Amino acid sequence: MNLLSQYIVASAHLYGAVPKAVVADIYNDQNEEQVMTEDVEKCYLENRQAIEKTFVYLEDEHFAHETVLTFDGLDAMLQQQAGKPRYIPEKEELLKYVDDFYFEQNSAYTTIYHYVLENLLDGDDDRATDVCEDVQGMIEVNARFKSLMNIFDHRGVTFQSRKQRETVSRMVKVLQNNVRLWDNNGHTNKELKEQGYTVSAVPSENKASSQTKKLGRNDPCHCGSGKKYKKCCLDKDQKMNARQV
Repeated sequence: MNLLSQYIVASAHLYGAVPKAVVADIYNDQNEEQVMTEDVEKCYLENRQAIEKTFVYLEDEHFAHETVLTFDGLDAMLQQQAGKPRYIPEKEELLKYVDDFYFEQNSAYTTIYHYVLENLLDGDDDRATDVCEDVQGMIEVNARFKSLMNIFDHRGVTFQSRKQRETVSRMVKVLQNNVRLWDNNGHTNKELKEQGYTVSAVPSENKASSQTKKLGRNDPCHCGSGKKYKKCCLDKDQKMNARQV
């Protein structure tokens, strides 16, 4: 996948929906080569098969993630983003979002991960990762706090005391404010609040539960093996996409 294609994919993964012109602007700011909006669209059309395998599609003047088009609708997403500044990471960080499963493991995430690992799961790294990735992923789709805490029960995590549950609850609330969201043009709620913006309210439970964000790392693999996707076909799928022109 060429560099401009990677910018298209990474931007759509980070923002959920992004104008073609914005992709061109970001590319031009971070590279010596300069492109026009028309070049971005041409790149998409020439590499359409490879790009669409990453769940990214062209809809009118925007590139959008399949989830936005399937559940929220492009207009609804653009309405949520309207008036909010755009988070634009440095080139190296931005291109990490070519991986649809990439997310920024900031201090809020590592704090809850290490607590769960050391205090609740007796050092079981795989289980701690599964739990924390599930919580982070549910925050991405605006799940309510109750749904986030239910993940621990569903994953068989036992709290030894009320104090432990309260500690994890506080950590989950901190994480909620530090996950990069499509509604926020890639910003976290914390970042927008610090800049004086009002963040979007969490949607109803029904809407939140319907916004499944593609096949997750911890979901059963699509090949039918019974294994988790991340331990089965994820690496193969990513390598196949990378080989596309």
